[in-house]
Order: sequence, then structure tokens, then C-alpha cells
Amino acid sequence: MPTPTFDDSSARGSERAEPQRIEPLDGPGDRADDPSPTSRVAVALVFALIAAAAAVAAPLVGVVRSVDGSPVGSGAASAAVVAVALPILVAVAAAVGAATRRMEFAAALLAGYGAVALGITLLDIALLSDPIDANRLELFRPLSAAMLDSTIGAQILLVGHAASVLAGVAGWSAVHRAGLGDGYGHSVYSEHVGRASAGRVGSLLGALLGAFGVLAAVAAFSSLYRSEDPVVIVTAIVESPVFVAVGSGVVGVAALVVVASALASLSPLVASGASVGAGLGVLGFAGVGLLAGLSTGARVSAGLGAYLGTAAGIGLLVCGAALAPVAAARDRRALQRAQEREAGARRARGVAGPGATRWHAAAGSAGVLAGALFVVGSLLPILETDSGTAVPQILATRVVLVAGFVMILGSVPLMFSEFASAARPFVALFWLGAVSAAASVLQSVVLAEDVDGVDTGIGALAVIAGVVVAAVTGLLALFAGSAERDDVDTSADVSTDGVVLGAGLLGAALLAIGLALPLYRGSDVTAATVTEFPWGWDTWGQMVLAVGIVVAALVAARARAARGTVLLAAAAVAGIVHLASWPLTSARATDPVMGPAVLPLVVGIVVLGVAAALSARRADR
Repeated sequence: MPTPTFDDSSARGSERAEPQRIEPLDGPGDRADDPSPTSRVAVALVFALIAAAAAVAAPLVGVVRSVDGSPVGSGAASAAVVAVALPILVAVAAAVGAATRRMEFAAALLAGYGAVALGITLLDIALLSDPIDANRLELFRPLSAAMLDSTIGAQILLVGHAASVLAGVAGWSAVHRAGLGDGYGHSVYSEHVGRASAGRVGSLLGALLGAFGVLAAVAAFSSLYRSEDPVVIVTAIVESPVFVAVGSGVVGVAALVVVASALASLSPLVASGASVGAGLGVLGFAGVGLLAGLSTGARVSAGLGAYLGTAAGIGLLVCGAALAPVAAARDRRALQRAQEREAGARRARGVAGPGATRWHAAAGSAGVLAGALFVVGSLLPILETDSGTAVPQILATRVVLVAGFVMILGSVPLMFSEFASAARPFVALFWLGAVSAAASVLQSVVLAEDVDGVDTGIGALAVIAGVVVAAVTGLLALFAGSAERDDVDTSADVSTDGVVLGAGLLGAALLAIGLALPLYRGSDVTAATVTEFPWGWDTWGQMVLAVGIVVAALVAARARAARGTVLLAAAAVAGIVHLASWPLTSARATDPVMGPAVLPLVVGIVVLGVAAALSARRADR
């Protein structure tokens, strides 16, 4: 066998190779092989903008009219606003993603939303064939059995849905094109390159995303509404008109397929975009239905599918938004562990130790359980009555439902070590906001039980259990904070930031004033206030929250920048949830008017937001 040698022809001038001209990669002959998805994303964005414009135009034009000229009721305003806002939000988010060169995310976002929009398109074909049975209560409310005919607004609405579907097709094409390029699914840890997103984000987040996908499918096959109205007829999905039944089924299957594709994707950025898009699509289906069911009025209410679908949509949205950051954090940790194993170095100080991790997990689990109890309790009967006695309606359960969802969303990050330390201050404060909301329900139960034939229902018991578990969550979050400090260098003196302290205390004081005053007044009843004695459970709950917010403002000024920011943000969120009880519960009063608490609450929330921003700008200690 001849001995291999290196070619030294370059050293001999007479045998030097002739220079060859290489065609530029962007030449006309190579553009077909260019893996850049930019042009396809641009096409998808055009379709998304058309969909957004159609969503705005259709309700303004009107989608139906009665054949005999009789009036047709207007749709639920809050649901209509959300239905219009979602396509606009999708288009804006995709445009921002493209502008910041996150082409994969923008394309996957449009693809995930477009897949679910296919089912909604089929649903709305019923507006052309049989409008009265379409049950689009965010667009119109039939007042009689008079025949309805679709207008050009219905056609505009369908064009918008079709544009969303085409944007999704172009988005999937762009994702496929991006997958042919170098750097697709990049990771700082080489062992994770080419690995499915499900493996890169961890089993817990992957399982949560899959569970929300299954929940979305279950919700799609459940009715969005319950009706005792002879005009608004709600049947089981399998017994509904063909386009309603098929469209609902496609929504559920599409959400499930998008989630499965996201978990199998090699790029966490694509998985994140697709999941967020699917979540927004499911909210456009079930979330809009939930608001319409709650706002339509007597004899029509939201059904199980609306509640399940809204929970699934929010879950897909939150988990999808967390996918890419979690994958990046896990990649960095894997690389760090590999380097430490190679160098024989100890684990860097500052990463939460095993003790803090266990406390975080315990607090997160308790917080999720508390939130679930609040949500379930608000949906179950709060009171039970004897046969023939009307069940009093407890409107405060609406606020508990909102607080329960926020509690769940705030507690889930505690289960991930990458985000636990940052999220822990939120749960450490917001559990007081959830308890304050639940206290209003408990006060209603106390008053209702004075009526003969009225007893405590299973929903009230669930809310009471939620209060207990929420208190445990707050205690566990306190222990977790103590464990975190074991991993922090406390040798340096910690000073108080005067600007953050001043802004935080001002916002907290304004919020405390708002919590002490009534949100609304009516001719027969007034919201909870400290000026009426003896104080009820609702007033005590608001005062405990006020004290907690003031303490949080004091602590935030001396806390590390990131922790202080989250703590102040949690105080603002608690104020927003309390402020939401004005539109959600004021219907219990006759001729309700805005109370003196609204102005200080709004200003206090804004000031706390400014304080949180000031805290975030501090140099982290």
C-alpha cells in the first residue's frame, strides 16, 4: 500500500491550480435552494393582516338580519371585543417576531393559530346555512323564532377565517423551509441538537402541554352553552347541525395535532410558537364562548366546554410561552454540568440548592391545588336549597374563578427550578389576593344561611378548603424564601432603595385606601367597606390584603432587584383582581354606580407598576 502524502502542488509554481470562479449563493440559479423562510413568512403575515381586518369589519357590518324585519339582539360586547382582538394580537405578535428575526416563532405561531381556525371556519359556515342555530352569541342574540338570513358581514367573517387558515399554511411551509437551514434547533449543548422539544423541556412541562392539548380536544366535543331559552337551542355536539359538529371536532383534533407536532419539533422556538398559536385559537373558540355565556343574560349560561376550553387555551398559551426559555435554561444547565464534570468543579454557588428546590416544589404544588379548589368551588353550587326554593346567585364566585386561575398560573413556575426563585415572591403575596376574593363568597354564604331552607353547598366547602390550602401555600413560599437565602452571599450590606421604597409605599397606600372603600354603590346594597360595622368576612379579607401589600412594598425596597420587581408586580395583579370585582359583581346592586374606591385603585395599580419597573432597573445584588 503506498504511503499517503500531502499534495504540495501549491509549492510548485508550474503546477498551481487555475483559479475557479464560484457563483454567489444568492445567484439566480441558487435561490430555489435558499432555506430562508423570510418570503413565506411575509406571505403568511399578509394573510394574517387580512384576517385581522376582516375580524374588525364583520361585527361592524353585522352578520345576520331577520327575514321579516323584526329586531335581532346584539351580541355579548365583552365576547365580541375578545373575538376581534385575538386575530389582531396574532398578526401583531407574528409581525414583531418577524421584525426581531425570530422567523421560526412567527411562522409557527401563525401555523398553530391557522390549524384551529380551520375548525372555526367550518363552524361559521353555519351562519350561511342556518344562522339561528349557529349560536354565535358574541355576534348576535336571536330574540324570536323569526327566520334569519346572513349578510355580507358573515361572508367577510368567513373570508377572515379563511385568511387565517392560509396564513397557517404559509407558516407551516416557512417552518419546513427553515428546517432545511443550518442552525435549526440550535443548542449551546451539542448533545441536545437534533433532539425533540419534549426531551429538551423536561417531562413535567411536556406532560402539562400534552394534558392541555387533550383538555382542548375534550372541550371541543362539549357544549359551549347551557340554555333554557326556547329560541337559543343548545344540543349535544353530535346532535348539532353538521357544520357545527364537524367544525367543533376539527377544532379539538387540530389543537391536539398542533401540540403533538410541537413536542416532536426539533426547534423549541417552533414548538413555542405553535403552542401559543393553538392556545390563542382555542381561546377564540372557547374563551369567547365563556364570555358570551356569562354575559348573554337569563336562561343562557356558559357550558362545560367553555370552561374546559378556556382553561386549555390559557394552559397552552402559558406552557407555550415557557417552552423556549425552559429549553434554553436546561441547555445551559446541561452544558454547565458537563463542564463541571470535566473539570471536577463543584456546583456554582447561587444556584438553588436541593433544600430550596424541595420547598419550591411543595409551594408550587400547594398553590396549584389551592387554585384548582377555587376554580372548582366557583363552578359548583355554593348554596343548596329545599325543593321549590330559588337558589340565590353568588356573583362573587366570578372573582374567585379569576383569582383561582391566576393562582394556578403563578404557582406552576415554582415546579421548574429555572423559574422557581423568580416566581416565588409572586405566590408569597398573591395568595392573600385569592383569599380576599374567597372571603366575599364566604360572607355571602353567611348571609344566605340566615334564610330558611338554605344550606352550604359543595362549592362553598371547596372554596373554604382552597382558603386553607392557600394559607399553607403562603407559609411554604416563606420557607422557600428562607432556603433561597442560604445560597446567597449575605456578607455585603444590603441598602434600601429610596426611590423604589417611595414609589412602592405610595402605590401600596393608594391600593390600601381603595381596599378600604366601596367599589360600587346601589340603591339597596353597597360593596364591602370599612365604614360599615360590624365588618364582614369580605371586609376583613380586603384589610388583610391591604396590610400584605404595604409589607410587600417595604420588603421590595430591600430585596434583590428581580425579587422586588416580582413582589411589586404581584401587588399590582392583586389590585387588578380586586378591581375586576366591580364589573363582575356590581349586578347584585340596583342601579349601581362607581364607588370611591375605583380611582385610588387604578392610580395605585399604575404607581405599583412604575415601582416594579424602577426595581427592575436596579443593579442586581
